[in-house]
Amino acid sequence: MMTIRRIHVVVVALLLGFGFTTAALAQSAEEQSTQYRRPAGSVTIQVTPSSVPENGGEVEVFALVRDDRGRPLENAKVNFITETGTLGSGGRLVTTGPDGGVTDRLTVTAAELAAVEENRFWLAAAVGSGGRQLVTKDVSIRIQLLPEAAFKYSPGGLQVVFRDVSVGQVTSRQWDFGDGATSTRQSPSHTFAEAGYYAVTLRAANSVGADEVTRLVWVGGGPDASE
Repeated sequence: MMTIRRIHVVVVALLLGFGFTTAALAQSAEEQSTQYRRPAGSVTIQVTPSSVPENGGEVEVFALVRDDRGRPLENAKVNFITETGTLGSGGRLVTTGPDGGVTDRLTVTAAELAAVEENRFWLAAAVGSGGRQLVTKDVSIRIQLLPEAAFKYSPGGLQVVFRDVSVGQVTSRQWDFGDGATSTRQSPSHTFAEAGYYAVTLRAANSVGADEVTRLVWVGGGPDASE
């Protein structure tokens, strides 16, 4: 009888343990099912790089969708929208992964960027949130413009002070003063050996490309030709 009782107790304990495990699994499955049905609460966008040159390029787009509790939302349907360029998805719905993220690629041409009135354009992501509601987020993509080289100068006898007044972002510059001397400064001062006309060239560049301008500069006495 003692042996039978012990076996009975062990069997009851196993059954109770199995019952607890089954209940926990059922509860976990219900939580997962509930999470799956939760609506989208937010969407964020990241574009890499954050700008494109005016002669065209590509950017990678990443969207992260979270539910209304701030947790990554898997299987959410995201629609990327833009009026400039071509999306790798073709504008079709794309689905988030287990981390709540989804990627796309945007390609823009020089002709498409030339039609943009400002120096930036917009891309948006929209995801359904139930009840015919949409959660949206947009991000601007800057257009990197080619600089337009230009300079002014202030003569003082044989010494002339030059000023770079190029339009647009300039990351590097190269001056050629027409007498064999050069400089990479933004506003250099140069002393010429003798009076006369010199063909001074400024080449202004950035990551998109370079532009240059050449002007005949009078050096020496005479009327003030400062600008």
